[in-house]
Amino acid sequence: MMTIGCLLITGSSVFASPVSAETSNTALVPEPRVIENHIHNLPGLQGDVTTYFRNDEWSLSIAHGDVDTLLMARNITQGDQTWIDYTFNIQYNIENTTYIAQFMLNRAVFTVGGQVVPASLETCDGFELARSPVKYDGSIPTLDCNITYKGIRVYPEGHADSTFDLTLIHHFRGDWNQTDIKVEAVFDFNNTRFYQANGTEFSAGAPFTAEIQYKMLLTNPLTMATDGPIIPTGLSNMTLEYNLTLSNGMPLTMSKLDMKNTFAIINATGSQASTGYSTMVYGTFTQVTHGFPGLTYKDTQSIRSDPEITVYHNRVTAYPPSPSNDGPPNMLIAMIVLGAITALGAVFILRRKNKRAKE
Repeated sequence: MMTIGCLLITGSSVFASPVSAETSNTALVPEPRVIENHIHNLPGLQGDVTTYFRNDEWSLSIAHGDVDTLLMARNITQGDQTWIDYTFNIQYNIENTTYIAQFMLNRAVFTVGGQVVPASLETCDGFELARSPVKYDGSIPTLDCNITYKGIRVYPEGHADSTFDLTLIHHFRGDWNQTDIKVEAVFDFNNTRFYQANGTEFSAGAPFTAEIQYKMLLTNPLTMATDGPIIPTGLSNMTLEYNLTLSNGMPLTMSKLDMKNTFAIINATGSQASTGYSTMVYGTFTQVTHGFPGLTYKDTQSIRSDPEITVYHNRVTAYPPSPSNDGPPNMLIAMIVLGAITALGAVFILRRKNKRAKE
């Protein structure tokens, strides 16, 4: 089990002032508007031009306050390339300008016996999306959403018996003026096999390291094509920060990625705490690597960490009933297209599956 990082959308005077504790504790926060959408064998358009083809795509759009969150798994083709990916987008408005924070799962990488083995989502057998109904924890609406990639091949060529499953578990909790989303990335290693260069399997007990790699960027979609993504104002191996200056001269921290390097190693005897590492390198986007060393082949069953996304927004009001299940907001879709061109206890009541044809 692996987990990503912590994307914090932080507020300032541009957002509504916080409500009193008494109000928050005595009234139910209105439910978010939740739309699940499936697109199968349809073109992806920019205006009237088909820029890619959506072979299969599952998404969950959550509107709460003035923020829209989109979780999505997709199998898409652009030109002669087909790939499978994961994206997590947050759309919010500041002084009549729309910004989108996005991070996309890129790949996992394993290091064992001096070998570096990259494993891409493109090799998975298929993906599933499942979500719970909205439930209240006291006065706060909550829901869970799982996206699972089944049978990702460790080796793109050969050793088809070596696979792992990746489940991204999103725990949504929406208060009056902020939304918290914990993200767990669960790597199931039970079907993972590691092989030496001569084809011999490594012995049980061999140490290995797992890494998860993804991309993060913040952009104004209307200026993305000409200006590119917004350049971070702060960058270290643990944090990534974007700041703007408002029209009144006040500074605003728009988004911050905060890595958490503590994680849990799970085996047959239980769970133990361990410490990982992270690196961030900025180019057109920021390439983030989250590493988990000290794992043991055929002993480690999974690893787990728990980053959290906090989004600050205007005070929530009740949404009118949605007229149809018509998918995520248009601006989020526009950002997804740009991302493609420039390139990630609950009882679940909905389950959808995409099976990729075996080669």
